[in-house]
Amino acid sequence: MMRKTSILIIMVVILMSLASCAKKEAEPIKAAGVVDGDVVTVKTLVGGSAGSLNFKEGAQVHKGDVLVEVDAEKLFNQMQGLEIKEKEIRINRNKLENRTELLKSNLEYWEEQVERLKRLAQKESVSKDDLRKAELKLKEVQTSLIEVKQSLDELEVKEESLKNQTEQLKLQIKDHTITSPVTGYILERFISPQETVFPGSAIADILDMDSLFVETFLEEKEISQLNRGQEVMIHLDGESGEFKGEIINFGREAEFSPKYIISEKERKSLLFKVKIKITEQLEKFKLGMPVTVIF
Repeated sequence: MMRKTSILIIMVVILMSLASCAKKEAEPIKAAGVVDGDVVTVKTLVGGSAGSLNFKEGAQVHKGDVLVEVDAEKLFNQMQGLEIKEKEIRINRNKLENRTELLKSNLEYWEEQVERLKRLAQKESVSKDDLRKAELKLKEVQTSLIEVKQSLDELEVKEESLKNQTEQLKLQIKDHTITSPVTGYILERFISPQETVFPGSAIADILDMDSLFVETFLEEKEISQLNRGQEVMIHLDGESGEFKGEIINFGREAEFSPKYIISEKERKSLLFKVKIKITEQLEKFKLGMPVTVIF
């Protein structure tokens, strides 16, 4: 009876231990984190006078929105000059094409005349001098046709050159229109309206909303329980409910705890960085905001 009681007690202890372990394993991992993201510095490729600014600090901008236009009056004047040259080329082309048609008619006429005079000369019905004059006239028309064709070829080269110049000018003019490369929020503005800017001048810093992530640090034994792509929950102070995130990367090397972990016990540990992509309600998150991550 005593032996059975002992066995029963042992089994109860084992079951309680297993239950305790299961409970322990089921407990979530919580860690302090900070919201971070990519900040894009927008710069101008050209110099000149900045026009009115279409953005303010703290305002939301979308990818492709025009932030500012740098004065490009000189380039527009050059574009007008190229348009005038293009009209001149079209006029000259029309003249040469009309002349070509006329010369072709003349060529056909004098070819017929030369053939006719050759037949008459064989019968001695016309003088060889008349045949010679007709042949010279035919040669003259043929030469004129060759010259016109060369002129048309030259116009084609000029037209191609003009087209290249126009495309280059369009690209330069496009560089004078500075647009937002991402969708996000203006963190800081570096220029004022009508200010003169230089190539490479910074216009604004923009937080790329699509790049928002949470960075936190965990111990090695905690890291071993996690996987890339695993869903986590993110809690914001002052907000009810939790927001979804996804583990996208782990640090390759252990490092000392970051400054936002204040526990002395944790400060003595070497921790691994965990990067978490925020997957919903990005507008709720602000750069540098402290959060709690629940794995």
